[in-house]
Amino acid sequence: MNKIYLKKIAGILSIALAVMTIVSCVDLAELNEDPYSIPDKETEEIETGDDGTKYNDINLNFAVSKEDSAKYAIALAGAPETFRSLLYESYYAQYQITTNLSHDIYGGYVANNQPSHAGKTPDYAYGDGWSGQRWNEFYAKRSTEYRDLLRAFKFNDTPEKYKNMFYITRIYYVFAALANTDTYGDMPFLVYASGRLPETNNVKYESQDSVYDAMFRMLEQAVDSIQPNDDDQYKITQDDICYFGDVNKWLRFANTLRLRMALRISNVDPERAKFEGEAALNNQYGLMTSNSDNMQTVPKYAPIEMGGMDTGGDENALAMCSVCYGGESVMSKDLENFYRNLSNGGKTYRIKQGRNDYIEKQIDPRCLVCWFRSGMTSKTISEGEDSEREDYIGCPRGAQVPDIDMSTIPYCIVKAKPKSKGKDLDPLYWFNFSRPTVWLGYAESLFLKAEAALRGWKGTDLVKNEEEYMLDGIKASMDYYQIDAADADKYIEGLSWGKDADGDELPNPFEGDDKELKLKWIITHKWMAVFPNGNEAWAEFRRTDYPELMNQLTNRSGGDVPEGKNIKRILYPNSERDNKYFQENSDLQTKNTQGTRLWWDVADTNDDSGNRVTPNNFR
Repeated sequence: MNKIYLKKIAGILSIALAVMTIVSCVDLAELNEDPYSIPDKETEEIETGDDGTKYNDINLNFAVSKEDSAKYAIALAGAPETFRSLLYESYYAQYQITTNLSHDIYGGYVANNQPSHAGKTPDYAYGDGWSGQRWNEFYAKRSTEYRDLLRAFKFNDTPEKYKNMFYITRIYYVFAALANTDTYGDMPFLVYASGRLPETNNVKYESQDSVYDAMFRMLEQAVDSIQPNDDDQYKITQDDICYFGDVNKWLRFANTLRLRMALRISNVDPERAKFEGEAALNNQYGLMTSNSDNMQTVPKYAPIEMGGMDTGGDENALAMCSVCYGGESVMSKDLENFYRNLSNGGKTYRIKQGRNDYIEKQIDPRCLVCWFRSGMTSKTISEGEDSEREDYIGCPRGAQVPDIDMSTIPYCIVKAKPKSKGKDLDPLYWFNFSRPTVWLGYAESLFLKAEAALRGWKGTDLVKNEEEYMLDGIKASMDYYQIDAADADKYIEGLSWGKDADGDELPNPFEGDDKELKLKWIITHKWMAVFPNGNEAWAEFRRTDYPELMNQLTNRSGGDVPEGKNIKRILYPNSERDNKYFQENSDLQTKNTQGTRLWWDVADTNDDSGNRVTPNNFR
């Protein structure tokens, strides 16, 4: 071979070796922090399934230096604490201002009783210091915890050992992201989902249909990759405050979440919805099987054996907003009406009229364990006793008046056992301060199956008709609240389907062929069972226009939400105005009103006069 040619080859090799040496000393993870300005580097892929490109945009497709790999291995020691924080804070962080004064009210469960909050977020006025915090919590905090966990589980000497926890973390991140996109719509997602943390306010937005597509694929990949029978897998137990290391429960949760998401898009993309729904219904691991599968947040205040930290603060979120904050969050009039009118077989309670004189009424037995009667004061709250002379009264949303006397609460507040009486979960005081909050439960999973059956979807986990699953869902909700079986049966046997113009009972719609009417009752009873999760109540109300909630009385949106209409989303935080991608996207700016429907919300609930439009959920 020509000596000159050999010298050229040697020179090229020496340059390549020098470049490789330099690259090996560079922190590739840091180089890849901004994927929009850095060229593709050498990649290292996580499991990709049969199709190597199917998950490419959601995988951790970047490498790290040996030094950083060692750093992430050390971070494994703190993984349990980080995981606990991710599970706890995703739905509980700043709950009052991110959820209770918005989603819980917009979804119809509660009303604001605090004069100082009137005219603000509860009445459709956007407040960046309140509603903007949900966005900030998700991106600045939860996404950081998620990224750190994924990197710790992957970039160590034995990543295969952490495979289950890697994908369990991804499942929960989808769960957190769902609440975010269903609040705002389009949002940055892929760069965060793939384990990066880009520069603040310099992030590309994905359309909401693209966000859903990525979330579906993340769930699919996770369920296909987790190995529940591998005893060598690393587990987080006590700090897994949802399932305490039970991998099969995580798998059933993932499938149930996938079915929830599939039904969410059933009006806008029925073909994809059916595909994803049937995939969940046919998965080998199944859906939730009992209330022990409920996805929930255990308050830090709860005893350690329950998964809490036995601390003095961070109690059940709704109990804090309703009881500890002096009756600010009260039962809505909508909820009172449904408690009274959905069944002729409610539980009897008495209202004292005189010394030995009572009148008797009937109400949903869940009301009796969840709410104090009206007229509570600081003294009766501290004693945990309400007056038999009072009734259950809900407040119309938007009905606050500036001169209300807060010393005696005129509406119902949640029934919480006084702290002086201990932390045990007394079923007669459901909202104990240590009571976990359910975000996706077994009862909801049965209502999801009811709708899937109504839509004609097929699956090995779908063996009953829509009415049977709906009744099972009501029973599961009663069981969750530990309602006496006889009272639950009486309620179910006495279900009412409304009355005609003459006041006569309407026939059971499940004996007919009207799918829309059947869906109305499935969603209405589902709404009752999902309480107090305002995230889901508001999303389902926007998707289906059920249940038939009363119109909000007060609209202080400044025209953002047209009069007579319902709020449809929350504005992007003011900080997003500095995002160059937001600035350059005129379509995104046009969508940024609280009266703009999300991608899956295909029709307004009301017409321009504020009258209810007949829904069409079977396009």
